[in-house]
Amino acid sequence: MVIAIDLGSNTFRVALIKKEQNGFSNEQIYEKIVGAARGLNESGKIGLEVKNRLFEAIVEAKNKFDFTKFKCVAVATEAFRVASNSEEIFSEIREKFGINFHIIDGQAEAKLTFLGVQNALIKLGINDKFSLIDIGGASSEIGEEGNFISFKFGIITFYERFKTLDLMQENAKIYTKEAKEFLTSLNNRLIVLTSGVPTTIAALKLGLNYESYDPKKVSGYELKNDDLAWFINELLKMDDKSADVAVGRSRKYPLIAGTLLLEELLNGQNAKFIVIDDGLREGVGAAYLKGIFQEIITKF
Repeated sequence: MVIAIDLGSNTFRVALIKKEQNGFSNEQIYEKIVGAARGLNESGKIGLEVKNRLFEAIVEAKNKFDFTKFKCVAVATEAFRVASNSEEIFSEIREKFGINFHIIDGQAEAKLTFLGVQNALIKLGINDKFSLIDIGGASSEIGEEGNFISFKFGIITFYERFKTLDLMQENAKIYTKEAKEFLTSLNNRLIVLTSGVPTTIAALKLGLNYESYDPKKVSGYELKNDDLAWFINELLKMDDKSADVAVGRSRKYPLIAGTLLLEELLNGQNAKFIVIDDGLREGVGAAYLKGIFQEIITKF
């Protein structure tokens, strides 16, 4: 077994992953919103508040998982690729917590996410060829097996750039133009959606809130086109306190931003849309247990 950590541009996700006969499974999971990409557009750095939230999340994870018994493999993505003080933060984490983070590039991120998603689909009995969309906090990975592109838009950076609903609606199409053309060119009949935006839409449609969120119920949910507009309308109807309960603290507007981006990408696609909770975290664990993690992160 291995402890896999995905430190994304918004969320810190940890899982204890076990090898099974038909793939890999999560024995234990933990996640916390740390908002690593918040303020990055302006400062070019990971802010002090973000660093404090991250360190708190690591302490909580250390209390939940046995880091003395299991090997830990940790990756960080776009916000840390861009921030000028990433190495300084990771050096402090190494000293304080004994965790060594690998800052991986967009191609390695996409490949590892693909592995995590593929494993989940096989468990659901889905073996079809598929395209993958992973809208993150500061970048988005889109592609199919062996053919990925990492695009420089994400829900936090997009939201922070435009802030208002009108401006976000006006700019979503421009931001996603190249990504949508690439997705359309792949021409797959199945598009798999991972990351916080589609999983939260699926959860709300299933009657779950942030506390009652269940990855097993969410994985395999078939997203319909009108689910996206429904989700935005539901969030807009909620006051901030209700939204905090429904979708998590301070997530209302970044989720609306991400949904607008996803809506543009999916609009006009002739495909079935399946939501999968598993992603980069699970891919990191699977790759490590398969003995291919190092090869993936150094190849790209």
